[in-house]
Amino acid sequence: MGHEVTIIKRAGYDPFGIFQFYGEALLEMRGSDYLKYVIKEAGGHDLVHVHSLYKIIPDLRKKYRDKKIVLHYHGSEIRGKQDLDLIRIKAENKADRILVSTPDLQEYVSNSVYVGNPVDTEHFKSDNNRIDKDNAFTIKRSIIDVRWMLDYLEKNGLDTRIEIVDREADPIPYPDVPSFLKQYGVYVDVRYIEGILLSGLSKTALEALACGLTVLTSNLKYIQGLPEEHRPDMTASKILDIYRSIA
Repeated sequence: MGHEVTIIKRAGYDPFGIFQFYGEALLEMRGSDYLKYVIKEAGGHDLVHVHSLYKIIPDLRKKYRDKKIVLHYHGSEIRGKQDLDLIRIKAENKADRILVSTPDLQEYVSNSVYVGNPVDTEHFKSDNNRIDKDNAFTIKRSIIDVRWMLDYLEKNGLDTRIEIVDREADPIPYPDVPSFLKQYGVYVDVRYIEGILLSGLSKTALEALACGLTVLTSNLKYIQGLPEEHRPDMTASKILDIYRSIA
């Protein structure tokens, strides 16, 4: 399209080496300095796409009245938060479009547009000669109630033996994730967080599907194959259409 694109990311939020894997430049800055830098750099662009950091949008809009601003939510910044957040309300009112990365987030933002998380299908891909396996696993995180998940499966007649992998205590480097996933046959994507059973597919579940695994979803259905909406070209095409619609 011939348009200049600048991606600005701050260092310190890459525990699995994802940004390093893709060779992305990271800024070593304090939070306040980073926000000032972003607002300054936005001056050279017609459209600003903000991921999660909604608190910056009122300042962006105050400085740049005519720029198009897209706010993109990914989960924890709004999921389950019912308290009145005046800054968030102000940010949403000043954004030209609001995107969400999982369908359940539309419950928290009524005027949002769902755009599925993309999966790198060159990095995460199925081996044609892969042997099917029955062994199942799930990812443990501090915010996920694993005990609830196990009880939920048992109550519904699913007594599959599941290996619990603590990826926070023992991080798996991003380059190694595909080979790690392919040790298993089933990924259990049942996540119960702060009293909510999440309905959308997690990032790990999508990557597992791309690698040829079967995924057990929160509604206790087994699925296979990465949905088309999560392929990079499909996601990019949808976002470009959204950009054009507000240009």
